[in-house]
Amino acid sequence: MNKMNKAKLNTVLKKHIPFIIVFLMIMLFNGCKDDRTQYMESKPLSKIEQKTTINFIGHWYKEGKREDLVRNFVREYSLINQEVNINLKFPEEVYYNREDLYSNRKFVVSVLKEKKPSWDIVRLNSEYFEISTLLGDPDWPKKYLVDFSEIEEFRQGTLPELLTEKAKEEWNGIIPGPYIEGQFWALWCNLNVAKKLGIEIKQYGMTYSDFLGYIKAVYNYNQRNPSEYITPIYESADWPTARAIAVQLFASLLDSPEEFFLDKITNNRLNAWHKTLQAMEELSKYKPLNPNWQKVNWNNTTASLLNEECLFYVNGSWMYNIWENIDPKKTQNCMPAEFPIFGKQTVYPTIYQVMWGVLKNSPHRDEAVKFLLAMNKPSMAETWVRQTKCPTGIKGNLTDITFGKDHFENFSHHVQTAYKDNSYRYSEKNAWILNNKNEDKNLFFNEVIEGKLTADEAFKKLKQQISQ
Repeated sequence: MNKMNKAKLNTVLKKHIPFIIVFLMIMLFNGCKDDRTQYMESKPLSKIEQKTTINFIGHWYKEGKREDLVRNFVREYSLINQEVNINLKFPEEVYYNREDLYSNRKFVVSVLKEKKPSWDIVRLNSEYFEISTLLGDPDWPKKYLVDFSEIEEFRQGTLPELLTEKAKEEWNGIIPGPYIEGQFWALWCNLNVAKKLGIEIKQYGMTYSDFLGYIKAVYNYNQRNPSEYITPIYESADWPTARAIAVQLFASLLDSPEEFFLDKITNNRLNAWHKTLQAMEELSKYKPLNPNWQKVNWNNTTASLLNEECLFYVNGSWMYNIWENIDPKKTQNCMPAEFPIFGKQTVYPTIYQVMWGVLKNSPHRDEAVKFLLAMNKPSMAETWVRQTKCPTGIKGNLTDITFGKDHFENFSHHVQTAYKDNSYRYSEKNAWILNNKNEDKNLFFNEVIEGKLTADEAFKKLKQQISQ
């Protein structure tokens, strides 16, 4: 074939290529028609696309890496389990208002009362007693929630000390979900402020004498530099926390952890609180609280420690994520320290929380249980500790990842290993000092630390109001 004929052939082929392609497609369609029909008959399109939707109330909205952790887990779970759709909504998107601290418990109660719950997984946030009060029924967890303690897979992935009957008392005999969130309380300090004051804060083993010296240092600095005032101990009117210092001093004066957990008023316990009040009276000479603290709103002043406005900030380990979300670099200057003690540190305010529960009569109960069980894995434990710097009740290689990296992880590891059998939930109520019967009595902590009453005057008033 000469060059001219080849050129003519190419021109013809190019002109008819679209028709050739259509012809081939028709032939291919006809050849595969039987197989395609058979496939569609065996697997209807509607069934292929149908998914189970789990309605899930999340947690930690706008709290940096904790929010990321929840979103990433949902994303990864959905990728692995293509047949499931997770409808994640945060409380702030559905019902929660940070100005209304009761909104979570009211929402949970409303869902529990629904015949066909609109949510499969609700945020419990360890509010057993508050929900019990609203429902008027202390046995509500057993009636409405799945008991994870009956599931072998859950037991295998949970710290043994959280599976005991004593641990289950927190939920009146059941465990409604994974203990993903561990928390500790700390005497947070700003290292830059300490350097400015010429002091070095002990992260562990701080004595009352050490603490008194730190407060004196701030007082002396403020006397010399009134225009550069530094608050010794941060305190707010709507969430006062400084009393946690006094509770730990009190606990260190008792003979044993068992005595601390007694729901009983004894002479030894009363004398320990009297001595603690005497320490607060001594501290009051150095103005440990900001004189305007009763006008301070916590939600508007969360960055006080970050901004080097105070030396000490008493609060929980969740502050790490709040601060990191504001300024990661400044967060490195914030160090968690153990509370001061008189004698020996035997108990410590650290807890493991069940954040979520599955409704027994939820539309997709089994799928929701499977979802939370997937959270109760070593990989989640390690991610949690790495991103939140907090302990967790989920089993994992925690020793390897929580020791040695920074002062946040070191402290989390220390608290988890040192106090796992003797931890307690810090509360603004007074049961740890007195007993449950007298938990609402005034301990006169504020009056003494502000110098309005002497320790003896306060102790006399306390004894007059308590009932054995």
